[in-house]
Amino acid sequence: MTAAPGALAPPGRLSPGRSPYLLPRQPDPGDAPLRLFCFHHAGGMASSFSTWQQQLGAEVAVVPVQLPGREHRVREARLHDFDRLLDELDEALDPLLDAPHAFYGHSMGGQVAFELTRRRRARGRELPERLLLGAAPPPHTPRQEIEPAMRTDEELTSWMAGLGGIPELVRAYPEWLAHAVTLLRDDLRLALSRVDRGHPPVPVPLSVLVGSGDPLIGAALAQEWARHTTADCRVFTLPGGHFFHRDSPAATLALIRSLLAPAPAVRA
Repeated sequence: MTAAPGALAPPGRLSPGRSPYLLPRQPDPGDAPLRLFCFHHAGGMASSFSTWQQQLGAEVAVVPVQLPGREHRVREARLHDFDRLLDELDEALDPLLDAPHAFYGHSMGGQVAFELTRRRRARGRELPERLLLGAAPPPHTPRQEIEPAMRTDEELTSWMAGLGGIPELVRAYPEWLAHAVTLLRDDLRLALSRVDRGHPPVPVPLSVLVGSGDPLIGAALAQEWARHTTADCRVFTLPGGHFFHRDSPAATLALIRSLLAPAPAVRA
């Protein structure tokens, strides 16, 4: 059935198999007022957001975004070109970004969320209502990632473990650890291929989340995100390190829930 001329098309549905960037059993958001697209960190997976829907409730439809080369996409080649990733994400997610939405990105995922917003603004497409950036340094600042080509597997393991990014269970199994390090190496190559072309600020409010013990980004550095938006920019510090969303999941999700809550109606 086609819509009448001039009628608004219904928002895109999150049907299984619609896009490889979505989880294969992604639930339909139904009538949720807002969709939250979540972008994982380097070496991460979309399943890191698997509990968020239950915690955020029916007002938000959580949509974890899966990059190739992991979990249900493990047989696909991983990407090493940031611009190509942005092009693929823009095309794959565009049908689902016609309804009110926000982006959350953690570390490398924050870069993805912000650069995708830049890309969509340049192309005149719908923008998120809010950007939530976790443990993500501003794009104009010096790189925080280490150069993977110059590091051994042991050095990469030590670096990521020092940030809290490799669970003890993974480190206990050599095959799992080898896969995790290979995935991390490729994702770092992807992150380092990003080029900051100095686009103008985006007209989207920014909420920057940092861990109190994160060695890569603190509140002072996070404040510099303000130059990349013409809207509001606020920094929030949570207990934990670079992966504060694992260290303090309840506090993280309570904050995100409050940031995404609709503004209270103005009383006469």
